[in-house]
Amino acid sequence: MSNKGKKYLTKFTPKQQKFIDQYTSKFGLLSARDCAIRAGYDPGSAHTRANELLDWRKNPDVVEEINARQIANREIWLIDKEKHLANLTRIQNEARAKGQYGVAGKMEELKGKVQGFYIDRNMTLTKEITEEDMSAKMKEMFPTREEFEAINKSMAEEMFGPMKEVKKDKKEE
Repeated sequence: MSNKGKKYLTKFTPKQQKFIDQYTSKFGLLSARDCAIRAGYDPGSAHTRANELLDWRKNPDVVEEINARQIANREIWLIDKEKHLANLTRIQNEARAKGQYGVAGKMEELKGKVQGFYIDRNMTLTKEITEEDMSAKMKEMFPTREEFEAINKSMAEEMFGPMKEVKKDKKEE
């Protein structure tokens, strides 16, 4: 890049500067391609230009500037308990003022979760059983052969529909 004849020396071209501004201010909202288009690059090659601009081997100054800005932004983006509770309270108050009591109630619940008033617990129990244990349980559930066969027949009909009767030839009878 040449700054020959310019009054002020700049590190970036106007398009690069606009790309950096768009990419860091809209991080997570726009793709790199969209940022390149907004910076003035041709939509047909914007994907390639964005990849080049984000490649530290091709554009180390651009990548360095983006990284420096994102470090500053992370401090703003990071959430702490107080900020989070303040935002939930603000949303709750706005919702209550609009008569949106469901939203207000949800915000109250979320505030309680942030402060540890609610604990979600899930428990998964597994037990391996042997064939003998399984047979014993089946015999306990179905004491007679007839009951076992009736249940299996009804389950088969439920899954596959009624069984079709096969007609025998008169000669075989």
